[in-house]
Amino acid sequence: MKQRMQVLVKDVKILLKDAKGSMREEMQLIDALQRLGVAYHFEQEISEALWFVNTSSSSGHHSYSDDDLHFVALRFRLLRERHYYVPPYVFNQFMDGKGKFKEEVSNDLNGLLSLYEAAYLGIPGEDLLDEALDFTRSHLQSLVKHIGPSLARKVKHALEAPLRKRMTKLNARLYIPIYEEDTEAKNDVVLELAKLDFHILQLLHREEVKKISMWWKDVGVPTKLTFARDRIVELYFWILGVYFEPQYSRARMMMVKVISMVSLMDDVYDSYGTMVELQHFTGAIQRWDFKAADEMEECLRVAFLAIYQTMGELEDEVLKDGKLYRIDYLRREFEKLAIVYLEEAKWRDECYVPSLAEHLELSIKTSTLNVVACASFIGMGEIAGKHSFDWVTSFPQIIKDVSKLSRLMDDVGGFEVDAKMGRKHVVSTIHCCMNEFGDSLEEAKARLLHLVEDAWKNINKECLHLTIPSALLARVVNSACTMETIYRKIDGYTEPSLLKNSISLLFVQPI
Repeated sequence: MKQRMQVLVKDVKILLKDAKGSMREEMQLIDALQRLGVAYHFEQEISEALWFVNTSSSSGHHSYSDDDLHFVALRFRLLRERHYYVPPYVFNQFMDGKGKFKEEVSNDLNGLLSLYEAAYLGIPGEDLLDEALDFTRSHLQSLVKHIGPSLARKVKHALEAPLRKRMTKLNARLYIPIYEEDTEAKNDVVLELAKLDFHILQLLHREEVKKISMWWKDVGVPTKLTFARDRIVELYFWILGVYFEPQYSRARMMMVKVISMVSLMDDVYDSYGTMVELQHFTGAIQRWDFKAADEMEECLRVAFLAIYQTMGELEDEVLKDGKLYRIDYLRREFEKLAIVYLEEAKWRDECYVPSLAEHLELSIKTSTLNVVACASFIGMGEIAGKHSFDWVTSFPQIIKDVSKLSRLMDDVGGFEVDAKMGRKHVVSTIHCCMNEFGDSLEEAKARLLHLVEDAWKNINKECLHLTIPSALLARVVNSACTMETIYRKIDGYTEPSLLKNSISLLFVQPI
């Protein structure tokens, strides 16, 4: 299979070369490779091609007409995804004098779909793209009832979640059958590569899930700590959203270990320890004091030692590359996390209801995305130097935005779950809105989801000017996509039956 794959990769490289004469063909092909989850085989070719598209766009050379909305929007999205700034006024020609889209645009299905996907790469203040989103969404929703089944599948898939917010691997699995039905656009070589690649990676990912599940059993959390969520497969699914490529296999295994300890810590503070116990636990984490475990109650002792020993395992792993300093950064993130978890537990015990702004000030830190981002760099090879770790642990703006999005989506999705389980929790941002603005439940959700959209615009803006290597930046943006996937409808981490279908598609069902 791997030999056949090498042949197909070569063939697609030839396709990319041949498409150079036509920017239209080239962009279609790149779009397909990205959606099908195989673009990682052609990183260099795609980078060069889009660099060229960007240069020729800014100098005004086009090999196709600019009145084709599908291509104007596709170019806009592909370039912005690669962090090139393209001004939104490229869409002006499709507008009337009143700042609305022309009616004839609503008959162009491909154009609508492309514009819809492009609009999700907007940054703050781009009203034209907000307008584009409202326009395309409402027209696509009404069109879906009047088109053939295979086109309708494509439109429904887009309306469920835009590409910008999707997990690459899961999207590939869902998109392969849509691509296969697309008789006009599909290329058999590309399709075969997509299926074979998915199959080969599925075997690798299954192997990894097996290994990490055995590790988790050895740590003993499911048997000794029954208060903690036993969700190792869901955690692996989360990390697969951050990176799925085969070259990151070792990074993934390390990252799942980190994040399983973060989840354990969350449960210790959220569901188990008393205030006095948690203060002691927090102190022990600050000092990484092995002996402190002796004075802890049994379950907390097991939890502390699990975290302590996992850190030791990760140290041994990075020592092989002589990158010990990376674990120092990670330890500091755990120390900071313990302190903010303790702060949140105080709010819970005092039944304190902060303002929304005050809540977010603390709860974006307990959303743990800053620890996750640091952990995602640990196995990243030479590209992640000390300055990258300095950056990622300084809580930069983009990580604040991903954290905010994660916190808000978790609160909106998890509100019913927590109410149903009757857990005594720290107040959620939903309560804050009800208390501060007099919102009903639905109004509070709408207010918070609006803030989620704002966070995405900020993420898009940050991507356009950050100088950190794009392979590292991708980990941060991918974390946001994973949060969208896990929390889109409801908290799929605490209630994993909701993720069952996605997990089954990636690990169980053959393609």
